[in-house]
Amino acid sequence: MPARAASAPRRPELLTTHTRRVLFAPLDAHGRAETVAERLRTAISLGVLAEGDLLPPEPELAAQFNISPVTLREALNRLRDQGLVTTRRGRGGGTVVTAPTVSQIRVAIDQVRALTALDLRDLADWRRALSLESVRLAARRASSEDVAPMPRSVERLHEAGDGIEGRRAESRFYIELGAASQSTRLSTALINAQVEYSPVLTLVYHAVETREHVARLLEPVAEHLREVRVREAEQAVADAIGFVADRAGTLRSNGWQA
Repeated sequence: MPARAASAPRRPELLTTHTRRVLFAPLDAHGRAETVAERLRTAISLGVLAEGDLLPPEPELAAQFNISPVTLREALNRLRDQGLVTTRRGRGGGTVVTAPTVSQIRVAIDQVRALTALDLRDLADWRRALSLESVRLAARRASSEDVAPMPRSVERLHEAGDGIEGRRAESRFYIELGAASQSTRLSTALINAQVEYSPVLTLVYHAVETREHVARLLEPVAEHLREVRVREAEQAVADAIGFVADRAGTLRSNGWQA
């Protein structure tokens, strides 16, 4: 019997079109390698680029960012040094997202230990303010198609097997909520808030009961938006953000031990 062929790298999913537009938007003429590397790290952090995803060919990606191939290669070298991507040369090669789980958890722990109780409160307040404004605008502006991806993100949160998968599912939900607001600046701010909060989410969502509880809270949001039940949608989102914030505070008090 012939040996089974090794699985090929995957092209990224296309469910976060708006997020991709923000993350991979052309840079200005002064775009630098660290800026590109940070954009790609953000995409990996949010799960827009997940482990096993194949990046576009270097000339195509450089053109998308409006940078030189040399600048792109420098950015990719930085990501390789951090263990986030690996590159195979030659026919059938390319740059693949690796982002090993152990490295992500270790980085998350290092980052959250620098956060004070006030930092955690401010981050949760900012997430809440952006998300609730997104709810209000989405209720007025979004079509059924605009909110259609949100239930799948909730389902992913239910199905998540660890904190990293939980963080990615939750991030997709809020990014899709921001996109439904049809405000590019608001959506960009919400993406940035999710990135800043991602180390906290990685550790909070280590607990399966947290993932399941938040998923239950967020389940009705899309339907509330379709039916323009603004207060109900606001309450559900506020409860979910508050629950995660309370869990983060407890973990911090315990030295970030689950």
